[in-house]
Amino acid sequence: MSQIAIVDCGYLATVQAMALDRWEDPIQRIDLIAAAESARAVLENQSVNFIELKDKNKKRVVSLEWLTDCDAEVVVCSDDCSIDGDDATPECKEYELACLGESAFKVFDRVYRERTIEEQQSVARLLENRKKLLDEAVAQYVVTGILANAGTNVFTGAPGTVAAAVTTIPAASWNDMIWGYLNRVIRGNRFTSPYMITGDNLYQLIFNRTLEVANADGKGGAAKIATIRKIYTDPENVESLAPGNTFLLHKTAVALINKAWYPTNAAKPEHLTADRMAWSEASRNLPGIFYDVFTERGCENNDYYTAYKVQAHGLLALNPGPCSDTNTGILAFECS
Repeated sequence: MSQIAIVDCGYLATVQAMALDRWEDPIQRIDLIAAAESARAVLENQSVNFIELKDKNKKRVVSLEWLTDCDAEVVVCSDDCSIDGDDATPECKEYELACLGESAFKVFDRVYRERTIEEQQSVARLLENRKKLLDEAVAQYVVTGILANAGTNVFTGAPGTVAAAVTTIPAASWNDMIWGYLNRVIRGNRFTSPYMITGDNLYQLIFNRTLEVANADGKGGAAKIATIRKIYTDPENVESLAPGNTFLLHKTAVALINKAWYPTNAAKPEHLTADRMAWSEASRNLPGIFYDVFTERGCENNDYYTAYKVQAHGLLALNPGPCSDTNTGILAFECS
């Protein structure tokens, strides 16, 4: 087997430069934009502190700290010389990071002796495509986790029908009047600064009303939509994994934690063995997400190759200390 030194730092630096050029090209970028709005929604809204355990010999664990204030109350007036009360309570929980998925490919040396395209161009394209696939896999993981952790809606008024963790709403009610109901739900569940993730339930309504805002008869519909602080439309992932669902999330309900284990520079990778090395690269679509990249040299069917594997590690963490056992900070609404 050949030595990994054949894939040198200059080669990998060229690959990175070509990958960046592809992303910055407005035409080529089209193929790299991932359907990953659900993951972006959580990343943009989460509020959690976490301490990484960097020792690679230990379990891949993070300790998350959330602040809760569940026991505050109003009492009879007391002596002005005496002030008492409790600070916010730090709720800590350890989570072990999981491998969320990987995608791999090989490029053979002999093929590029007869091609006009440079091998680095091919590797750059393949690496960026794999990162896009992982972006979408992370978003799918997020949707699945949100659905699994939905809590009970305490507001039981119409048009919703509450049954355990799902509130069903008739199809005819997904119109301009839905926003008043959702705002009443927010008040009833005491959500602070919630955001929404939706698929087809509200996609066309939001699309149309947003573009009709300049019309005299369209301002009201757009204003109602704006009462929800932030809405993310992700029909690709919601409809494939939680069809007919729309989610309301309290701002601190969940967090998407990601960890890459190797240097964030292909020009200075970590050498694992004589023929293998690793580094990490940032996601193009999900700010703050990094993926580990592994490469090795090998020989197969009388031809040398370089193999690459891109891997994602992380977890979707649920706030471990909600003030109610059934209020997870996530509500699911299903079109019936």
